[in-house]
Amino acid sequence: MTTSLLAGPILRRATPNRVCVWFATTEPAHLTLQVISKNGTVLGESTQNDYCRLGQNLFVYLAQARCNDPEHPYPADTFLYYRLVDTDTAKPLDLSALTYDKSTPHPKFFIPDALRQLLHGSCRKPHGGRNSPDALSYGDSLLESTHDDLANRPAVLLLTGDQIYADDVSISVLAMLKEKAAALIGRPELLPYDKDSKGQIIHQDSQNIPAHGRKSFLKAYKSGFTSEKSENHLLSFGEFAAMYIYVFGNAEDWSPASTWASLAPQFTTGTKEAKKAEQAFTEQQTAVGIFQSTLPNVRRLLANIPTYMIFDDHDVTDDWNITNTWYDEVRSSPLGQRIVANALAAYWAFQGWGNDADNFDKDLQLTISQYLLDATNSPDINERYDLHTWKHRGWGFSVPTNPPIIAIDSRTQRMPTLDSYLPVLLDRYARDWLRVEWAKLKTGQIISTDTCPIFIATTPVQGFFALEGLQKIAYWLISYLEGYKYIKIFEEIISEQGYFTKKIIAFVDMEAWTSNKQSFLTLMDCLSQDILIKQCVFLSGDVHYSFSAMGKYIDAQGVNKLHCYQLVSSSLKNIPADKQLRGIETASQFGNGSTKHANKLKELFPWLPIASWENWVHLLLPTNSKQRVHPECNLGLVKFENGKPAQHTLLNSEQIVYSLPDCKTFTMP
Repeated sequence: MTTSLLAGPILRRATPNRVCVWFATTEPAHLTLQVISKNGTVLGESTQNDYCRLGQNLFVYLAQARCNDPEHPYPADTFLYYRLVDTDTAKPLDLSALTYDKSTPHPKFFIPDALRQLLHGSCRKPHGGRNSPDALSYGDSLLESTHDDLANRPAVLLLTGDQIYADDVSISVLAMLKEKAAALIGRPELLPYDKDSKGQIIHQDSQNIPAHGRKSFLKAYKSGFTSEKSENHLLSFGEFAAMYIYVFGNAEDWSPASTWASLAPQFTTGTKEAKKAEQAFTEQQTAVGIFQSTLPNVRRLLANIPTYMIFDDHDVTDDWNITNTWYDEVRSSPLGQRIVANALAAYWAFQGWGNDADNFDKDLQLTISQYLLDATNSPDINERYDLHTWKHRGWGFSVPTNPPIIAIDSRTQRMPTLDSYLPVLLDRYARDWLRVEWAKLKTGQIISTDTCPIFIATTPVQGFFALEGLQKIAYWLISYLEGYKYIKIFEEIISEQGYFTKKIIAFVDMEAWTSNKQSFLTLMDCLSQDILIKQCVFLSGDVHYSFSAMGKYIDAQGVNKLHCYQLVSSSLKNIPADKQLRGIETASQFGNGSTKHANKLKELFPWLPIASWENWVHLLLPTNSKQRVHPECNLGLVKFENGKPAQHTLLNSEQIVYSLPDCKTFTMP
């Protein structure tokens, strides 16, 4: 039997003692991962692949090849190759279409002794970015030109959030995903959405929920979701799985609907709904076609570079866990709860598992597969699935590179404040988790006191104050108005304290670390006081504009200082609306790019004998542009010298270049 891949291979975690390759198939595969040298010597191989059956026709594998001799790890700064050998035929799969080096049929990579270059990016929506290409394809072009050059070839790819847009899906893509989901799962996926007169849960087959009408469905059955662009929201696990298979390289060459005529029969001709759906199809189709055209390039890139991924809100839904009220409303909704569970289960299978398989026990894997293979719609199995996915706390991870990388989960570890107000992005357990990850890194490798570690924070820690400041003003204003008598009476009538605050938070997307100062201080004090690092890099995305900044933080005792680089690449394929673009362009030219944050009471009354933390941020000017902030689609390329970033380039048609000074000697203007 010849094995064909439904998705992948994607090169995932690659360390001196283990190399992981992810792939998916439609039937059981008998494949052994072998890591080989240039001359064909087998340096390590998988003895038994971890896999999970997620549907009648969906099998997901994470092959882990440990080095044959534990005393001799995989060599650093040496090109390595891998192959997937069919154990039934003893022949490797033909992966020659995924290679850059035509002298070998095997994908090629290396494990760096010290990072010299890395790629990073976020926010990848198939119909986003207007007519811009998918910027992830720039990574493929770069690897093609540097595939045999260790000094200039990027060593890792970091995807920092919104790898899919689960809420904002084009109508043509959703139509394709629904069809593929049914084939993958092989049984109806029943969504709990209402209760009958006896209080029993009523279910709906996700296939019967039409395209371009899902926003009203989510609202009618009180899902708690707040996304404004949810007409084609992914609902079932199968739809989430099909989306990942499509955007991660489209190995089977699926095609979204290319003509309105193929979608029109789903709608009643001449109705308002049909006209809106046709207009959406027309507006989205060019961008979808551009995205589709470079998917083979993306598949080749992902096969040849160790890739790590962390979620942000759109991997689940817009505004995911933005406030405690949002969490409670969705958690108490059978429909909302199940959709989030489906999103997290799919994230585990297609993204999280490959970051570090050790973070996930067999129990979670069993919970997910048991639910997806259950044909009885067992209430107990459903409850276990919903609870286990929601309550798992192992999504963050670290990578023992030099300097080391830590990806922070700031979505599922939030500490609520008042119901409709901004939460603290990291609770006390998350702060302890950061300390544990750092301790693990220190005991596994030599880390000097002057190390400049890399932290993936999905939203910028040292942000663009011109825009974040406007968000704060709106927040403060509405919070002030909440105190007025008639607003209080209205909120008492609807039994929802902070109703207007909740609305403004969602509307302006207030998720910056500085939006809730306690979020910012929790992170910065953990790094400077608990972990005791003196300098670091923050890699971020989310905001749909890109920049490079220098930061300096001094804690309230005036003892611990943290010097920072803030590097933002957003988006891979999505850009702001015209009004937002003009606002970004105007704001980025205002002032000298410098901002100071501190204890407000101390700022107003500097003579008061109280301790105050201080933080400075300076947005850098590119060497080839007069604009500090850039909203164009791009993929970030970071070049390191002596363990610190020295250059940040936004890879697109213009190649915006930021030269980065030493953060410890940089003087704030």
